[in-house]
Amino acid sequence: MSMESLDENAVSDTDADLQSDAIKDQLRKDVASWREGRADGTSREATGLSVAVAKPAPRARRAKPAPGVVAPDAKKKPFGMSYDGSTNADYINYMISRGAR
Repeated sequence: MSMESLDENAVSDTDADLQSDAIKDQLRKDVASWREGRADGTSREATGLSVAVAKPAPRARRAKPAPGVVAPDAKKKPFGMSYDGSTNADYINYMISRGAR
């Protein structure tokens, strides 16, 4: 290696060192100012906030649907299975024709 390349590396190293020293100094100042702020007690505590908290709006309740008018004489059919749209009687005849018991 030549002497010139060594000098260039040394110069770039000193520039990097100067930059890192400047960053370190800035960080030290930032930490010192942060510590002073914490020591003064000027930081807000969770219980000492002066900001009002907005309460959420109450949920709107759904109106219950009006009960359907059903004649008192009308009786509901009991639950029944549907066999592909055919009636129970048709299904029973189909099963008998297949030989099922």
